[in-house]
Amino acid sequence: MSDFERQHPVAAVSRAFTLIRGNLITILVFLFVGAQSENFPFLWWIGGGFGLLLVMGILNWWRFLYKIEDGTLHIKSGIFVRKNIYLTKDRIQVIDVTSGIIQRLFGLVRLDIQTAGSSSRQAALEAITREKANEINWILRQETESSVEEGTTEAGVSTAVDDARTIKIPYKELLIAASTSGSFGIALSIIATIFSQLEPLISESEYFEYIFGLLPSQTDTVLIIAIIAVFVIFAWLISFFSTLLTYGNFQLELNKKELVVSRGIFEKKRITVPFNRIQAIHITEGIIRQPLGYASLHLESAGYGDDKGTGSIVLFPLIKQKNIIPLLDEVLPDYQKEMDGIKPPSRSMRRYLLRSSLPVTAATAVLYWLLNFNILIWILPVASVYWGWLKYRDAAVGWGTDIFLMRSRRLSKSTAYIKKRRIQDATIIQSPFQKWRNLCSVQVFVASGDQGKSFTVRDIEIDDGMKLLYQVRKNGTGELAHPTDESNAILLPGWA
Repeated sequence: MSDFERQHPVAAVSRAFTLIRGNLITILVFLFVGAQSENFPFLWWIGGGFGLLLVMGILNWWRFLYKIEDGTLHIKSGIFVRKNIYLTKDRIQVIDVTSGIIQRLFGLVRLDIQTAGSSSRQAALEAITREKANEINWILRQETESSVEEGTTEAGVSTAVDDARTIKIPYKELLIAASTSGSFGIALSIIATIFSQLEPLISESEYFEYIFGLLPSQTDTVLIIAIIAVFVIFAWLISFFSTLLTYGNFQLELNKKELVVSRGIFEKKRITVPFNRIQAIHITEGIIRQPLGYASLHLESAGYGDDKGTGSIVLFPLIKQKNIIPLLDEVLPDYQKEMDGIKPPSRSMRRYLLRSSLPVTAATAVLYWLLNFNILIWILPVASVYWGWLKYRDAAVGWGTDIFLMRSRRLSKSTAYIKKRRIQDATIIQSPFQKWRNLCSVQVFVASGDQGKSFTVRDIEIDDGMKLLYQVRKNGTGELAHPTDESNAILLPGWA
């Protein structure tokens, strides 16, 4: 592969569809508004727009060249401004193989090569044969695998299983994952945004009057409740089916040197992550999933992310809390799973409650007094106090021989396992109010995507924070020192 090659011509169509998908909401609004106008040359603009996207896709395909030489992937791209990207195989973090609808029609795949640099977003081969993808994968993996001893990390600790094994998610848990997906809120916000832009046109439509006439009582209250119900149901359906299509056929393959995550029904994706590239693992318990006893597992790997360079790898979309540690023991046996830890002292509770309730209380007061909202709106400040208490209860930090464990809550409860040697930066933050109370916040950064990932625990004892910072400097040795206050000791991670 010492000579430059082009992708399959279908890459031009794939690129055009990628541009359309990235601007889908704008296109939908444009289509709706344009269809309502009699003077707007609607069909000409639509035809011209899609034609322009197709031309751009063809030019992108023609100007995109790639080759592998001396262990380096060299990519030339750009229509007017030429870019030369060089990716050395010893810097590669993750290789994704995706088979979308268009690629599958022609027996092709998309190959994404992720490194620790921001240029990794550019290293994507849109349409190549599966044989070519396997060949590139093998060439780029050859030196990466030989740089680390078989089945060991850089520190010489075993991370891999002896025999390859495949773990699949049961259909029942897949349905629960789809039903409780966190993308529900995103879908709801998108629908609400689109509706706010189209509401003037919808209210003037004859269909609006017809649907409104079907309601049992034509009152403003019934109308508002009906609209909210439609929004919620529609958003839930979008969230349900998108999650189902994304994680259908999910399976986790464990090999000697790497793990492979495969998922997707229409768009099949295969993510390969070497064990020695894993930076951290964190467990997320959503506000709906936690009461049901479920959580999701994620991996952080330097260089991996979405199109914006952020995000993490879903190791397992849904798992019972009692099965988390057994699964981690099987996937990452060298990670210490249970350890002693410390939680914020009781005097920190007030800070958690105030941070959560003050902004909500102020906003509620404005809405109640100036906009004459119903008195039931004061439920929100009460709920925010409870939310602050949950944040205080869930906050904790612990460390073992070579592992940090950090637990905190925003909307979801998050528990992170971080190798000490993988920490990029550890910071002790202390505001004037915290200094007065002898408290501090601990923030730890690891490499993830292009921008990194941070984990924070607020308002622990300053002495405990300094002990944690000392453990970072020791870089993988030493057990947890006794907490400043023994009453703050806790056993982590705390799953029953």
